Amino acid sequence: MARSAVYFSESAREIVHHLKYSDRISLAQPIGRLLRDVMEREHFNGELIVPVPLHRTRLRERGFNQAELIATELGLPLETRPLQRGKKTATQTGLSRSERMKNLSGAFRLRGAARGLSMILVDDVFTTGATMNEIARILKRGGAARVEVLTFARVPDGISPR
Repeated sequence: MARSAVYFSESAREIVHHLKYSDRISLAQPIGRLLRDVMEREHFNGELIVPVPLHRTRLRERGFNQAELIATELGLPLETRPLQRGKKTATQTGLSRSERMKNLSGAFRLRGAARGLSMILVDDVFTTGATMNEIARILKRGGAARVEVLTFARVPDGISPR
């Protein structure tokens, strides 16, 4: 199951950009509350929240992981250990689906046990699904029973985010 709270509109783009690039980390709280409502309405059954990890270089540059900040508002146990972003990738902005898939190849690796767990994977924006599909594949290969996807905004097919 993959669900988003809103479509990636100009307003959603501004909110995400303020959160990520203007240090407006307070925006993570209302985004998280909105996603908690989506989880309840859509009957998510995950036991554990897993935010999409940033590479350590990007984390150091930004000072925070926006997916992790959003995830802390969801009211379920948060687990950052199962995944690691071991490969620094170019920004996905402006890349096609096939370019995104190639860019992400080998970017994530399993660090912790996923055996039998039902997980909710959280990120800010769902564009082509390349990131979520890659991570879900790794978690499932590591033994996850189920991987659900929850994002703040979803880019409609055929639209390129700026």
